Amino acid sequence: MAGCIKHINSMKNKLQTYLFCLAVLSFASCEREKDESTSPLPDNLNGVFIVNEGAFLAGNASVSFFSSDSAYSTSDIFEAANGFPVGDVLQSMTIFNNRAFLCVNNSQKVEVVSMGDFKKTGTIFGANSPRFFCGWNASRGFISDWSTNKVYLINLNSLTIIDSIACGQGPEQMLLDNNKLFICNSGGFTDDSTITVVDVNTLNIITEIPCGVNPASICKDANGKIWVMCRGSLGSDFTPTPDDPGGRLLKIDPSSLNIELAISFVFDQHPLKLTMNSGKDTLYYLKGSSTYTGQVFKMGINDIYDPVIPFIEREMYALGIHPGGTIYTGRASFSSNSQMYRFASDGTLLDSAEVGIGPNSFVFH
Repeated sequence: MAGCIKHINSMKNKLQTYLFCLAVLSFASCEREKDESTSPLPDNLNGVFIVNEGAFLAGNASVSFFSSDSAYSTSDIFEAANGFPVGDVLQSMTIFNNRAFLCVNNSQKVEVVSMGDFKKTGTIFGANSPRFFCGWNASRGFISDWSTNKVYLINLNSLTIIDSIACGQGPEQMLLDNNKLFICNSGGFTDDSTITVVDVNTLNIITEIPCGVNPASICKDANGKIWVMCRGSLGSDFTPTPDDPGGRLLKIDPSSLNIELAISFVFDQHPLKLTMNSGKDTLYYLKGSSTYTGQVFKMGINDIYDPVIPFIEREMYALGIHPGGTIYTGRASFSSNSQMYRFASDGTLLDSAEVGIGPNSFVFH
């Protein structure tokens, strides 16, 4: 959906294996189109899924896939498995209890597929602008909805909305910790500066934590602390000016709900896409003058200062860290297929591959 916003704004003004590298991607500085397999879907869908937003209003969102054993790749595993495209603006994909929940923002639905064969098992309707899914237990989960400023409680057996939580503007990513649901109120098409904390047993709001402008991404580290990235704002002119609020990185104690560390960025620094390595001791994020793209930065969870020098200098739209340490990034086009780039854990470029339109995130399985 960030690609959707970008379009609207422009209208207004280690081994993830050596064999895997050989079979589906080109090495180092050599870039080539991937050799897409026409064979049937594999029995075991282990690999990397690339969430491609597609162009706003074009209905050409997709999920590219590369298998870890190098035996299979496809530009759109959803269409390959189901015979039809996933819809208009694929915002996110979350795997929970052997099912994947695909939030298709502008199609106003969440497609649910089996992780055994990626075939559709149902659809969740009722959210006007679904953004992210967060699983709770075998029968319950949550979906954030931008346009209604609500988070919906979902019955995962019937795939229906059974309750809702009113929160701040533009609820985005969520994190569940010890029966507390932390909701990033990203501002939607306006601005917000709060994190809503909800008791999932009662659906009552515990508190709203004041943070930076437009918190959008959240994760939990090895020490149990919660990190939130606020991307800031470019203001009504969508251009960096000194009066714009820059981004902010927060570390929160989930028990006391106190902010233990706050790192503020200047007006033309807008961090986003916060994620972690598998050891949960290193933060990765994008940062640049735009609120949608940036260079790759990394920071230890015990550091107290934001690094000045980017870890990877290329401007990217998508970021993901494979459990093996490989860094996945994506440079987005919304008029044609885009490129995925893979970097070693030391930041050295490994290879690249063509993926769908507007890659915004990666899911590893």
